[in-house]
Amino acid sequence: MKKNFLKFFIVLLCFYFIYKFFKENENIYNIILNANYSKLLIIITIVAVIIYLYAKLLFITLTKLCGISISKEKWYIIYFNSQFLNSIPLFGIFYRALQLKKFNLNYDKFFAVYIMISWFFVFLSLLFFSLETYFVFKEIEFFKIKLYLIFLILSLFFFIFPIFLLIILKKIVEKIKLKSNYFVSRLEKLIDLFLSSISNKVFLKNFLLIFTLIHVFEFLALSQLVDSLNKNVGFENSFILFMGNILIDAFNILPQNLIVSEIGFGILTNQMNFNFELGVLIKIYFRFLVFFASVFIAILYNVLILLKYKFQK
Repeated sequence: MKKNFLKFFIVLLCFYFIYKFFKENENIYNIILNANYSKLLIIITIVAVIIYLYAKLLFITLTKLCGISISKEKWYIIYFNSQFLNSIPLFGIFYRALQLKKFNLNYDKFFAVYIMISWFFVFLSLLFFSLETYFVFKEIEFFKIKLYLIFLILSLFFFIFPIFLLIILKKIVEKIKLKSNYFVSRLEKLIDLFLSSISNKVFLKNFLLIFTLIHVFEFLALSQLVDSLNKNVGFENSFILFMGNILIDAFNILPQNLIVSEIGFGILTNQMNFNFELGVLIKIYFRFLVFFASVFIAILYNVLILLKYKFQK
């Protein structure tokens, strides 16, 4: 009896603090209350497409660049299941690394692949922003330099500077002549992986195509979510939020940039004369939508595979 009373008291206390929080933060309450939830299914569908495109991008990287032998079916099962496990920070990526180890992909090469993809993403995102801001914000300047030129310079810097460092590092490794050393040998192979990525035409063509699709669908997903939470944001502001979202998440400080991303996005919306709470809610909603889309696509794909094997028997 006492235990039940204690549980009931704790539940009531939680509801009280939730009520108090929303009472003291009317902006959050109003945004949640006035949101257009009819678009959520559309956004989840778009996010599911994005998850599939990321899976395809990694499959191309693993097969065309790393040369590992894995079927599409097996890879998609690994990736979609790991996306679901990503609801717990780091679980998904460790699961993916363990599964790919069975296909002779070492842990150091696995993490090198993710660093390389992040490098390409930052470079291409900045390059695309340069082209896009030329049409959307052509007249905007910082320190008398056009915004699109700033993005172009940054994109070239992020692309050329790492290559320059890798070439120097490769020459140093070759000069010290310690290839028999395990660490030096692994380091040289990782450097070769990075450098080979920029000369592999098949990989680059596929990467650019899929990145472009991801870029477009991510803008659609975010702009639809922003519009569902606040109809007064508009296209140009949605595009600024889209750029801000990519740049904030490009450099992970914590796993999945939890809290950091929400605070950063809140500061951005606050500086844009919206409120801090809108930015935080956009990121929280987006995380939930990614989770629901991940659950949906993981269940759907696993069911399809089970039905396929059932009919084959």
